[in-house]
Amino acid sequence: MLKKYPKWLWAVLLGFLILITLGAYFKIFHAEFVYDDFGFIVNNKDIQSFKPFSKFFLSPDIFTGSNYAAENVGGKNWRPIASLAFAIEYRLFGSNPFGFHLISILLHLINIVLVYLLITKITGRKGIAFIVTSLWALHPALTEAVSWVANQSSLIFLGFFLLSILFLLRERFWISYLFFGLSLLTKETALGGIFIIPFVFLLDSLPIPRIEESAEGGGKILGININFRKIFTKSYPFILIGLVYFYIHYKILGALGDHALRGSFFQNLLLAPAVFYKYIGLAFYPVRLLLDYSNFPLPSSIIDVRVIFGILFFAVLGLIAWLGFSARGGKSQSNISLGIIWFVAFLLPVLQFIPFQDIMSERFLYAPLIGFFLAVILGFEQFSNYAKSKFNFNLNAAGKIIFVLVLFMFFVLTLNRNKDWLNSENLWNSVLRIDQKNERALSNLGGYYVNTGQTQKVIEFSEKLLRINPEHISGNLNLGAGLAMAGRFEEAKSKFLYVLSKKPDYQPALVSLATLYQSIGRYDDALKIVQNLNSRYPDREDIKQRLLQLENIMKYNKSSSGANAYIEAEIQAPAVEGNIVNSGVAGRIILGDGTPFEASLDVFRADDISRPFISVRSDSQGKFQIPLKPAVYIVKPMDPDGPRAPLRDQYTVVIGNNQWLQVKIEYK
Repeated sequence: MLKKYPKWLWAVLLGFLILITLGAYFKIFHAEFVYDDFGFIVNNKDIQSFKPFSKFFLSPDIFTGSNYAAENVGGKNWRPIASLAFAIEYRLFGSNPFGFHLISILLHLINIVLVYLLITKITGRKGIAFIVTSLWALHPALTEAVSWVANQSSLIFLGFFLLSILFLLRERFWISYLFFGLSLLTKETALGGIFIIPFVFLLDSLPIPRIEESAEGGGKILGININFRKIFTKSYPFILIGLVYFYIHYKILGALGDHALRGSFFQNLLLAPAVFYKYIGLAFYPVRLLLDYSNFPLPSSIIDVRVIFGILFFAVLGLIAWLGFSARGGKSQSNISLGIIWFVAFLLPVLQFIPFQDIMSERFLYAPLIGFFLAVILGFEQFSNYAKSKFNFNLNAAGKIIFVLVLFMFFVLTLNRNKDWLNSENLWNSVLRIDQKNERALSNLGGYYVNTGQTQKVIEFSEKLLRINPEHISGNLNLGAGLAMAGRFEEAKSKFLYVLSKKPDYQPALVSLATLYQSIGRYDDALKIVQNLNSRYPDREDIKQRLLQLENIMKYNKSSSGANAYIEAEIQAPAVEGNIVNSGVAGRIILGDGTPFEASLDVFRADDISRPFISVRSDSQGKFQIPLKPAVYIVKPMDPDGPRAPLRDQYTVVIGNNQWLQVKIEYK
């Protein structure tokens, strides 16, 4: 299929591939944090300090963050190396998403080089390695793993596993064991490697005969003579490492994970071939990509088309793999078999044989697609050779054209898909374009619009969600926030109380209700809620600050003369978007006689008074909006010499995470 070319050409082409990949992902350098990024990184206090270091390996909450555990959001994962990686990146970049995206893309580029080296080592053919690597590197389904910071573990685990196999092929066994262990400590999906490694030993590239007619410890399976003893001797350390990891993982988490049957046991059993069929479809035709597959239709019977084709694909791929490793197969066919085994093995842990939270996810294809393209490209070459020998029909030229066209299509699709990962609004709208009844997308869009102060959109998307599922917790919470933003406080309160009737200890709802009470002047009720939260979560700095704020307000109210002005909050409801609570505040300056005061305010960073952080001008009703980030600010009236000049011309206020601004300004 491929001619021999100078060795330097492949190095140049590999460099060109890296540049093309950078071009496909360049938009991500400007992307924000989205969805789980907030819970895993931005709000995960556990990874924002290295002390104690033991927590990275012993804590069951370190990866998702203890806040997630407290609010019953998402399942737990024990991924020490991934957690440590986030901690290092946070130390380097803080909450700047650019740095995290930079690391993710660099990891993907490193993996491109490793994949190329591995395929070259396995096949002995740089051309095949380049084609396989190119198709894998630019496949649009990989964007979920590369562009979504929270899934950096997929990139790191694969890098370690590739290094493990490369050192294995060089017979550097102890180094190979080390990298395999590191891949397991990064992501549990690496367990699929246990099924791959024995088959690696069947290849001629290792000093273990693939086929031995008569050897001590040998035997036959389906006509294939295999030296079981040698294979087991080489493989058992990897299996042992996997079993040790499995045991520790279970002991740390107390369970295998967050598992629950969907539908009946029979439906869940049929889900595996249906999902497998979908993954193969995405591998061949990566369009209509979707972050959330929670509405994936459950198969109702074995005659479901997806189940039939899924089982058929299992059987056909198994037959091809057997033929490739049999005496009938040469090295090329053996490599096709290895590609199939690689593809299936890395998918096995996520095929819902053991049910877990996500029915399927495109990020799960990050590792399997290497084997998929190895098998497809070598299979096409085999078919091309057959057509040439039997029919004198040369498919090489057509194959090269197809490769270029497919690669160009992948580049365009990846480039366009990365637009969806730029921010939460783009991402969740991309889900709704495909699945208009996706509850998670509607919920998170509602939360996003609360955070950005888009009142009408909050109400619109929250009401859409509640028409689908009237009991949706976040939907009711977001609608309450939207109603509060619209000044419909009683309706908002009823939504918060409804959520608390379903989940009495749900922290976001308690915070929302306390904020609402604070906004309408029911400080005693707000104080009771915040005091309760503070007793339950004594380490939460945002709750402590809110408690202090309320206590100061109540002290001030008791001592004030009534001739003072203050910023009275009208929007006082946090929103949930991927379990992250953000805040902004709209308010009204009211004088002691009840007259709105038209004012222009500049808000400065306290550490840089020369540069405005944000400028706000009130309308004719004295209303204005201030979106806030945690910091120390100075609120300064623009016209201190006006007809009702304040006693002081500046006021320092401390704004913490998840806090609302309520500034008191004294007037003569």
